[in-house]
Amino acid sequence: MAFAATLSTLTEELVEVITSTSSQSDPARFNVLKESSLRSIRYHNFLRTNQFEVEKKLDGFEEHFRVVNRDKVADALRERRDALARISKSWTPDILQLLLQLEDQPIKKTKLADLELLKEPEHDAKPALKWADIAKEDGWDQDRDIWETARFDEDSSNDEYYDGTSDISAGDELTSVSSAEAQHRKLPTDFLVDSQDEGGLDQVRETQLWRNAMPPKDATGRPQKIIMSEFQAVRETLFMLNGLDNTLFDAQGNPSLQFQLRYTSWEVYKALLGSLSEAGRQLYVLREFAKHPQHVPLLQVFQEAVQKRLQSFDTEISKLQRRYVDIQEDVVVSIARVLDDVKPHLQPLVCLSDIVHQLQRSKYPHPFHYLELLYDAAEIAQLEGNNVVYEFVASLFFECFQVYLRSIRLWMEAGELIEEDKTFFISSSSSQVPKSQVWADQFTLRRTSDGALYVPRFLQPAASKILITGKSVVVLKLLGKYQSTGVQTPEPSLEVTGNFTSIYGTFAPFSEIFSDTFKKWMESKHHAASTTLQRTLFESCNLWSVLNSLRHVYLMSDGSRSDSFIFAIFNNLDLLNANWHDRFNLTSLAHEAFGVLSDAHQITVNVFAEGLKSDVIEIRRSVRAGLPFIKIIHRLSWPIRIILSDESLSHYQAAFTFLLQLRRATYVLHKYRFVSDSISGTAITSSDQSVYYGLRAKFLWFCNILHSYLNTLVLGPLTTQLQETLQQAEDVTAMISSHSAFTKRMIGEMCLGSKLDPIRQCILDMFDLTIRLQDARQLEAEREQEEVQELSRLSVMSSPTKHRRYLKSDEEEDETFLFDQDKSSMMQDKEMSFTEVLGEIRADFDRHLKFISSGLRGVARASGDAAAGKWDTLAEMLEVGIQGRR
Repeated sequence: MAFAATLSTLTEELVEVITSTSSQSDPARFNVLKESSLRSIRYHNFLRTNQFEVEKKLDGFEEHFRVVNRDKVADALRERRDALARISKSWTPDILQLLLQLEDQPIKKTKLADLELLKEPEHDAKPALKWADIAKEDGWDQDRDIWETARFDEDSSNDEYYDGTSDISAGDELTSVSSAEAQHRKLPTDFLVDSQDEGGLDQVRETQLWRNAMPPKDATGRPQKIIMSEFQAVRETLFMLNGLDNTLFDAQGNPSLQFQLRYTSWEVYKALLGSLSEAGRQLYVLREFAKHPQHVPLLQVFQEAVQKRLQSFDTEISKLQRRYVDIQEDVVVSIARVLDDVKPHLQPLVCLSDIVHQLQRSKYPHPFHYLELLYDAAEIAQLEGNNVVYEFVASLFFECFQVYLRSIRLWMEAGELIEEDKTFFISSSSSQVPKSQVWADQFTLRRTSDGALYVPRFLQPAASKILITGKSVVVLKLLGKYQSTGVQTPEPSLEVTGNFTSIYGTFAPFSEIFSDTFKKWMESKHHAASTTLQRTLFESCNLWSVLNSLRHVYLMSDGSRSDSFIFAIFNNLDLLNANWHDRFNLTSLAHEAFGVLSDAHQITVNVFAEGLKSDVIEIRRSVRAGLPFIKIIHRLSWPIRIILSDESLSHYQAAFTFLLQLRRATYVLHKYRFVSDSISGTAITSSDQSVYYGLRAKFLWFCNILHSYLNTLVLGPLTTQLQETLQQAEDVTAMISSHSAFTKRMIGEMCLGSKLDPIRQCILDMFDLTIRLQDARQLEAEREQEEVQELSRLSVMSSPTKHRRYLKSDEEEDETFLFDQDKSSMMQDKEMSFTEVLGEIRADFDRHLKFISSGLRGVARASGDAAAGKWDTLAEMLEVGIQGRR
């Protein structure tokens, strides 16, 4: 009840504050609003605030503060969160959630000074100490002479004072703080200097008359040059180099041609002005660049570096000015001498000015474009042998590169990208992708509109490795294998200072210096992440076991187990089982055949809908009809799918289909055999039987050649090579490339590529001929059996068991074998004689064998493919059959 009463009271206050309605002003409306509010509060279906989500958001703000170099704000936030944790209550997450909902750009608007406003002012109970109290205590409150102003002029004595406060009454509070401050406040008249050296002042005025003097005219009325001294020219030159206003040069460094040095020819003076003007123009470019605000951090650090160099140059100019102002030794006043003294300090700035000018002149330059210009300028200065400019520009490059390195370091160490960072060359997909596609599709290298990499030229060779390292960290985080100690790992320095020629040698190119330095730094990040991910894939994700399963299932490395699976399929086709494609039955057969594999339960077998359009009779008759649509699906975990791409799995499926078609031809040739006795031995020696057995031997030889070629020369060596390359791979990308190259080379050497498609089709024709040969022999056997049965009715001495039968290889005189069934509907040569069919098959075999052999020879010689040698070997193996026939 106490809770209900408290809730009712708080609801009444809430209604009064929001609606400005009270129980006295409008009781009816107030009661309605109160009851509806209480009902909404009591029966609300909203969940409590997720305290873990609140903590996550606060951690995100703290991390963001540190990323943008506001560590003090982050420390203040952490200090108050720790203090709040000690006094936290049940409603603390709700209060923090409310504050998070009210936040407005805390990164930009947060100020540490505002925290002082939260502190309560300290109230000092002690009375304030006043000057009046001190005066009364010391007894000088009535001494008016103490406030008189002392006069120190020549006409006054030490005892005389100027009565400047005669009109102040004694009753005024002279001892207050405001009165004391008024006595010490200086007036403008206090800064007046009473100069008694009128001659010196006139001399100064006379030395400055040349600035506003009118050009004199000669006898003909033509204006002449205003003569100025060498000292005046030196002073104006130093002012110009310091960026100060002067008469001889304008702000851009352009000289005024109405002046001329005394005792100096116009040509010499004009040449000196030209050199000084060029220096002023170069400095003007730098000073203007340093004035304009920059909003991109990468350009801000460059602007700050330019300002530091200008400040250092101004310091050197000030030292030159001190030589002429505070003369300690004899000095020769010469503008040429000034030019020589300034030249060593000016030369690096001239190079820097050219870089800034190129940057400003570029259309739509990238923020990192100035880094490329600095890099190129360092290389050019080194080639020219200008060590001063080379060290200046190279040091500036490494200094500015540290800011660009922040994004690289964050990506390579934590796998994170700075939000809204458009200068970094790695971008993340805006949509969430499946885990198996994180490596391939989540993060990519940013490119420009013309397809070029959005990467500084000097980083392009390392861009891919940087991308790989960050993606390795991301995948490790998804796997729960990423361990961040929070301690900064020691890394090679990327700051090269001092004499470059002494550190790296006189003839070491700057590109090699940077490449060596950056490579050492990058390897310290890359090796740890890549090695950890590879070890995780091999050990925790069982990559070796998965590859072994793929070899057993798709490449039929274990022939006995593969045969037990595919022979069951072939048997259903021969029995014309309309449900041969039942996926549950096929999957069960696969599990039974490959049960020794640890991941056999991950295997499913299905048949595409396109494969069901043909009748089972047509599927039995040709290897093209139904077998290519049998698909084995091996479900893989998402880390393994990173290595095994969809393209690679499709290559495995293509290899399985071809091996399945080859096994179908071999199965048909070996499935049936003839059983005969001595009485019917005359039929075996007939000419048709000789031709039949000769063709059967040729087809067996052809299939065995393909089996030997695929297992001995293709699949065996490639599998061994894949294991070696995966073990030696530097990172996951190298593993992906190795496996992809393995599958592509496997498809090529198995004659399944697009270049050899006509040859592959011809090989499939050979497989179909084996089925036709056996069907023709089966039809002939049926005819012979009918003749024998007819003779049996005429002769009592005849016995059916003494005649030939077409049996399975694993059956002995079984009456339920395929021959006893009516299979005449499957035969495609019922209208032709056995002799004619054998003749056609022999002609087709010879033609196809020649085409395959000559085609392989031609493609091998014309192609530069790595598989060309294997094709030539296969052609040579097949040519034996052609030569034997001849």
